[in-house]
Amino acid sequence: MTGARVRGGRLAGERDGGVAVFRGIPFAEPPVGELRWRPPRPAAPWDGERRADTFGPAPLQPQPPRDSLMYHANFADRRALVMSEDCLYLNVWTPDPAPGARLPVLVWIHGGGNRYGHGGQEIHQGRAMARRGLVFVTLNHRLGALGFLAHPGLAAEDDLDATGNYGLLDIVAALTWVRENITALGGDPGRVTLAGNSAGAAHVCHLMAAPAARHLFHAAIGQSAAGVGRAEGPLPGRLAARQQGLRWAADRGLDELRRLDGAGLVLKGHFGPVVDGRVLTEPSDDVFAAARQHAVPLLVGTNDDEGSVYATPDILRRLPVEPGTDAVYPLRDAAEARRTARRFTGESRFGHPVWHWARTHAAVAPTWMYRFTRTPPLPPDLPLAPPRDGLPGYGVHHTAELPYVLDTLAARAWPWTDADRELARTMADTWARFVTDHDPNGGTLPAWPEFTGERAMVFGAGGAAVGPVQRLDALRLLARLPRPLPG
Repeated sequence: MTGARVRGGRLAGERDGGVAVFRGIPFAEPPVGELRWRPPRPAAPWDGERRADTFGPAPLQPQPPRDSLMYHANFADRRALVMSEDCLYLNVWTPDPAPGARLPVLVWIHGGGNRYGHGGQEIHQGRAMARRGLVFVTLNHRLGALGFLAHPGLAAEDDLDATGNYGLLDIVAALTWVRENITALGGDPGRVTLAGNSAGAAHVCHLMAAPAARHLFHAAIGQSAAGVGRAEGPLPGRLAARQQGLRWAADRGLDELRRLDGAGLVLKGHFGPVVDGRVLTEPSDDVFAAARQHAVPLLVGTNDDEGSVYATPDILRRLPVEPGTDAVYPLRDAAEARRTARRFTGESRFGHPVWHWARTHAAVAPTWMYRFTRTPPLPPDLPLAPPRDGLPGYGVHHTAELPYVLDTLAARAWPWTDADRELARTMADTWARFVTDHDPNGGTLPAWPEFTGERAMVFGAGGAAVGPVQRLDALRLLARLPRPLPG
């Protein structure tokens, strides 16, 4: 056992592999009953010592199909998934829980398309990063309709006429808890890096545009998604978001919606951040276009085959009609058409938005970009549906970099090689250096120049080396196209 005292009271954590772990710490009141669809409120203090050796419940959510790559890569954990609407908990791994340690802090936001995920996923465990001298924090936030519903009735209840983004507000509440309490767990509240993958990366981007969050973090990492340059265009404004919410509610009033079981509410509809009027007061694209975002050091990047999980042949019917399209998205034969479907899906949804994020931010603060090229060694007997685009494998798929960046290869019993383990050490060391110094360079790490538009650090089977941004001609084409893009 190991203990610490935070503002809410005394915590009893445990030791794990040389680091102290505190799981299931409440950072806000349970968002249930009348608190459903309201901004989070600070957690109530507790009497005596609170055991912090078990993850809190995950947010209510569906699960990806059991034969999907996203399930096997991210959600096929050994621990049974426990879910509840009472889900606002965070977890801390620290190498030294002494108040005077003043260690750099990495706050990690999980991905999952605002539908899936939680802070207790094995792929996000923080022991390996804490061993590198960091305080590592994961957190839960509300998902689906519970996390992002905008509705005129909810706006009428709000003192700012705001509605939506409850999941984003949860992240802000967790960051506020970190600022107020992380010193007691060995962290430095003046050296907080906010990081995330996929939807978590988009949240990082949006919070860089949010005035209310800027004092809460001092560097940022975004992997494989962005909140700007999106294929679907800028975030919905207040009116559009509320109209979407009314259609989803289907004539049900707020009293009825608050009485319904939360599990059913997260199964229907797809939700995400909107311009709510509280945490996001204008579209993130507008903030970045005017260079008014939080000017913190930024590290971002993507994987080679981001589209492999999502591409389908029908996307080809929606390719843009634009000079130069045939050159970067050719359709000369069936095999080439399948590759084009994958490339267009990956570049429009992931590659271009991240490149755009890096380009717009490099003008205001140091920015580094990477490209991940290592195909993970999937077990041959993995019960996996084939890619829907008809190509033979998933390649360097979306989220493939996660176990390397966080050095959590052991979370999956896959046939990892020494090359995989060495690449994981290099990437985790590099990310830890960025969190510590807000610069990924130093010591024996590969020299990584700041991003200027065309070069990136390539992490792959041969280690790490600077190389070109992949398919720059396609990214430039996508930058010229009006939004929303097809698909």
